[in-house]
Amino acid sequence: MNVHDSERLSGLLESAGYVPAVEGQVADVVVFNTCAVRENADNRLYGNLSHLVPVKASNPGMQIAVGGCLAQKDQGEILRKAPWVDVVFGTHNIGSLPMLLERARIQDQAQIEIKEALEVFPSSLPTKRDAAYAAYVSVSVGC
Repeated sequence: MNVHDSERLSGLLESAGYVPAVEGQVADVVVFNTCAVRENADNRLYGNLSHLVPVKASNPGMQIAVGGCLAQKDQGEILRKAPWVDVVFGTHNIGSLPMLLERARIQDQAQIEIKEALEVFPSSLPTKRDAAYAAYVSVSVGC
């Protein structure tokens, strides 16, 4: 449901110098782009986050970010339920993700940034698409 934003997040991270993890290796950064529309979205998120607890414990430099509609809706609740998360960001400020990751790393403290208004229209952000001749079009921003 939010492939458009996921393409933007991937493009943003690549333009900030991040590279995709090789399959089978532990990633330095894991980003969950959530959707609150589908049933059980929160259960799936917290289940996936709990699987990362031992991975992060053995890789202390690993960062975990949660964005999208569920992050916009739950905000600080995410850190209460999953205190090992490093960044929580909303649908209106996906462009802030690289800066939030850096701030969390430098300050060694979780960052929550949820904006109620758009800072930058997502379609104008860097994009990484899997298909050369097809693109997802955003029909709305946010939830």
